[in-house]
Amino acid sequence: MVIRCGWATKGPELMYYHDLRWGKPVYELNKLFHALALEIFQAGLTFQTVLKFESGLTSAFANFDVNEIAKYSDAQINVLYDDALIIRNHVKIDAVVHNAQVIVENPDKFKQITWGNTNNIPLDRQLTDKLNMSEIEVFIKKYTDQYKKMGLTRMGPVTTYSFLEAVGVVNDHIMSCEFR
Repeated sequence: MVIRCGWATKGPELMYYHDLRWGKPVYELNKLFHALALEIFQAGLTFQTVLKFESGLTSAFANFDVNEIAKYSDAQINVLYDDALIIRNHVKIDAVVHNAQVIVENPDKFKQITWGNTNNIPLDRQLTDKLNMSEIEVFIKKYTDQYKKMGLTRMGPVTTYSFLEAVGVVNDHIMSCEFR
């Protein structure tokens, strides 16, 4: 029997995501933005729900090409609001477009904030149990402050930390997980 992080056993989409994507270091801008957008859409939902909409989101958001999304017009955004193939939360859609516009102004800064605090090396937290958010408050505050100073929105501590886990900045696979 394969041993995984507990959350990854709750459905096939989560298992696939966990085994092949979650926590693997990502350095390329559009892939970082893809992960960021998914985490923004996840707020208030299960990640399994987001993964069920990922194909539609990928299509609607130009394969998460940050340069293309940054140029979206109001008319294009209004089409997204009515697209049944995506999560149609206006605030989240607006945040993804806004964040693309901010990131294209200074993509190196976004990558530096994301990876610079760990010198481009994943931080292995060596978890033996579930994550306790109070343990990482100081660590995550510098990221949320830097992202907010840059102008990014919808980047609270939970979304930010989930993003850092997703792109491999932080390795939070439990120690017994075979996908560490």
